[in-house]
Amino acid sequence: MKMHMRVGFAAFAAVIGFSAALATESGANAPLGDAKFMPSMERPVGWRGDGSGRYPGATPPTIWERKKAGSGYAMKGIVYATPMPNNGVSCPIIVGPRMFVTTESADLICLEKQTGRIVWIRSNPQFEGLSDEDKKAHPEIAEKLTPLMAQLTKLNAEAVEQLNAQMAKAATSATHTVPPAVTKKREIEKQINDAQLAIDKKLFGTNWAQAVFGFSGPTPTCDGKHVCVFFTTGVSACYDLDGNRKWIAFGQGMGSEHGNFASPLILGTQLIVWANEMRSYDLETGKLTWTAPAKASNTYGSPFRVIAGGELVAAFQNGYFVRAKDGQPIWGTQNFGDAVPTPIVENGFIFAHTGYPIYGKPKDGFKAFKIPAATTGAKLAPAYGFKMDWAENELTIDSKKNPFDRNFVASPLFVDGLIYSITEGGGLLVNNAANGELVYKKVLPLKPKTEYWNWAGASASPTLAGKNIYLMDNQGTTLVIQPGPAYKEIATNVIEESRDGKQQEQNVSTPIFDGARMYYHTPSFLYCIGAQ
Repeated sequence: MKMHMRVGFAAFAAVIGFSAALATESGANAPLGDAKFMPSMERPVGWRGDGSGRYPGATPPTIWERKKAGSGYAMKGIVYATPMPNNGVSCPIIVGPRMFVTTESADLICLEKQTGRIVWIRSNPQFEGLSDEDKKAHPEIAEKLTPLMAQLTKLNAEAVEQLNAQMAKAATSATHTVPPAVTKKREIEKQINDAQLAIDKKLFGTNWAQAVFGFSGPTPTCDGKHVCVFFTTGVSACYDLDGNRKWIAFGQGMGSEHGNFASPLILGTQLIVWANEMRSYDLETGKLTWTAPAKASNTYGSPFRVIAGGELVAAFQNGYFVRAKDGQPIWGTQNFGDAVPTPIVENGFIFAHTGYPIYGKPKDGFKAFKIPAATTGAKLAPAYGFKMDWAENELTIDSKKNPFDRNFVASPLFVDGLIYSITEGGGLLVNNAANGELVYKKVLPLKPKTEYWNWAGASASPTLAGKNIYLMDNQGTTLVIQPGPAYKEIATNVIEESRDGKQQEQNVSTPIFDGARMYYHTPSFLYCIGAQ
């Protein structure tokens, strides 16, 4: 009976399109993490699911492993590992039976959730986001770039076939062979980039430092109908679930020293992006509805939503708030200062880091801010602070090599009145959300690598799935612990992955959960962990 239902649904989708068929599925009321959950305008998904990092409907795995064995890798508890066409550090999002993720430098990829097979790849180079008038002003675009784009589209289809053909062996092989179509695809992408720079270096130029982690770090977002992406090349784009592009736009993309990793945010009928300005696009047409310029010391966190006085407010990590309906900045600027993590919103409060506590420098700490009752005539002020101090003999650091071990990159997690925070060096702090008192702290049995330029330490955000919390470092290790006022470890898991056979691939993405599975994006693979 179930098989007939699946076949019937597949046939129906083939006739009327995947998007329309999916709309008949019922999941609007399911909790996030439940396999039946379906995003909607009221409950869109994006980075950290709904932004909270909680998947209460999941029944997740607690044991898995990928380790070197002989000339390859041995796996336990891993359903599949889909090879990606290029590097990527974004999180995947799940929309019914499909999954969407981004890779370098501007690709949106759609996969089958059940099997991991790639369905399609869509590329979004900068020049395609130009207006018709701007394209006419640069005749070289039609002459040089449009033919290259046609080649890239053809190669994307070929890459899908070749990457899917690799799936059976890729996860256990010692080396990952780049398929011919992917090699050619990268060559064409370079030709497009070189041609763009030759046409207008100022218009198409990017920050070289962004290449450390790439231009595709932002996680896609979806309201069940629109799949939207923002690449820090400056491109914003919107697709339907079948892979038909609805619109594409080009604007400012860069941010601070290491680039910009701000994931886009759907607010009602708007798409919000951040690139040292906050921009709003009409979700249906792609029309730029407003722009609010603002600088940020760090641009590694993401926009998040706030509701005040019944109005939607778009917010950014540094404490910058904009009224969604008209783009009007409110409540002052730089309320949270030079911090990296994205704040969380719980029970009428915004919980945010307000400083950058590197070795030997003062820190402003972690604070609770009461959300104002209205978007006018109000200011944002801290209600109370959190106790998060380490003794000199705890979480020891090398002040010259890795002075960031007490700094925070990962965003906090709120569970049952407690807030969980993890430092780059693997120090866990658990505080009472109501008053900021320290419940416990623990130097975790992790080995994160924290060097100044290109090692981000424990930067994946703590995540609740079902009844457990998942904590990760950037060296492939995941701890599973129980929530509560005392530290109770359930399991330690590892994903070993290396391109050169020596150095562990750096893992900075945050996991997501769906039903009895966990999905995780490394620079080379998208892993499915859990039940078959």
